[in-house]
Amino acid sequence: MTKLVKGRVVVVDDEPMVRDLLKELLKDLGYEVAAQANNGQVAFDKVKEHKPEIVCLDISMPEINGLDALASIKTFNSDIIVIMVTAISGSSEVQQAIRTGADGYILKPFTGMQVHEAIQKARKRRQASSLN
Repeated sequence: MTKLVKGRVVVVDDEPMVRDLLKELLKDLGYEVAAQANNGQVAFDKVKEHKPEIVCLDISMPEINGLDALASIKTFNSDIIVIMVTAISGSSEVQQAIRTGADGYILKPFTGMQVHEAIQKARKRRQASSLN
């Protein structure tokens, strides 16, 4: 019996341990992790290559940060659900990310349930807005 995949995901964080943790949590929750990236430019390239439904995107990264990558991803395909990952609750970057089109955010350290809930909330908001 084949396992139902809940969605294809690209995981983006400059910290390898955080990427690996997110990857394992998402796999355990039934998501397919199509690719990983360590900065915004690589993230955008992976999004174009793998066409995920979901991107988990760190805000603070070297080279191209998460906010700039978010803008590029949403310009490329506004239907991609982008969940921002941050260590700072209520930061101006989180506010800016939401204004730029982020569909939600999770705080480090996070649990699998928090990741899943953020994705589910984003999907429900997306479905509700498409019905109106």
